[in-house]
Amino acid sequence: MRKKITSLFLLVVTLIILCSCSQKKESTTEIGRDSYFRIYFLDVGQGDAAVVECDGQYMLIDGGDTFAEDTVYDFLVSKGISKLEILAISHLHKDHIGGLPKVLTYATKISHTICNADFASTKAFTDFEKELLLNGASIEIPKTSQIPGEGQTYFLGSATVEVVYASAEHENDSLVLLITYGDTRFLFTGDIEDAAQTWISDKYQSDNDEPYKIDLIKMPHHGSYSRTLYRFLRTFMPDYAIISVGQNNYGHPHQETLDLLDSKTYNPKVYRTDLDGDIIVKSDGKSVTIED
Repeated sequence: MRKKITSLFLLVVTLIILCSCSQKKESTTEIGRDSYFRIYFLDVGQGDAAVVECDGQYMLIDGGDTFAEDTVYDFLVSKGISKLEILAISHLHKDHIGGLPKVLTYATKISHTICNADFASTKAFTDFEKELLLNGASIEIPKTSQIPGEGQTYFLGSATVEVVYASAEHENDSLVLLITYGDTRFLFTGDIEDAAQTWISDKYQSDNDEPYKIDLIKMPHHGSYSRTLYRFLRTFMPDYAIISVGQNNYGHPHQETLDLLDSKTYNPKVYRTDLDGDIIVKSDGKSVTIED
């Protein structure tokens, strides 16, 4: 009798382990043996520009200001990146789209151009839109959801790109993207401030206050401080924080932000383009490494 009970117990334990492994596998992005993933945060001064590469496909997130157009253009040329699977524009401020018109004279093939809902009649936008139309591309406004995992999703090689937020109701509202590669996650936040940070925190904060753990965050608005930043970071608890910022520009990053990142609550490894130059992030689907 005792042997039967022991055998039954072992069977139940085995089934639980198998089910747990199955659930973990289902929650993981499938990546092949030859798959690879990199993010290049480009030093464009006061502005944002990042290139995401996965399995030979490319996404450009923002293009810096006009004075940095050669930086982004030359990088794409050096890598032979004439086709973009995704061109993601966080929002239409000049320090995010000013360099794109020249970029689009080389990267002439674009599968998806996505932006938040902000369409401003500025010279920077007019110049960008003109070049975009010459390439036969048009801007998509992606759908979002208050439920994690149900925002509009795009694919970049073995990585998935989920649109977390795309509103343009408040100043500096931006397209927010969550990139998942294997078990690793990367959050791009544009210039979002209080309202968007609160909405996103409400979306991802669990009932038991467990963080929705990510590996890396591109800090909002060049490291500026907002009253909601403490909760926003607590929602995700990133291991790495990237600040895309120019030297001596608008007081960015704010000292309050640096103090918060340096606190015992968070203490991620911080990298800044004004101090570290171009930053290269690599993932094998399990862990993240950074070169500067």
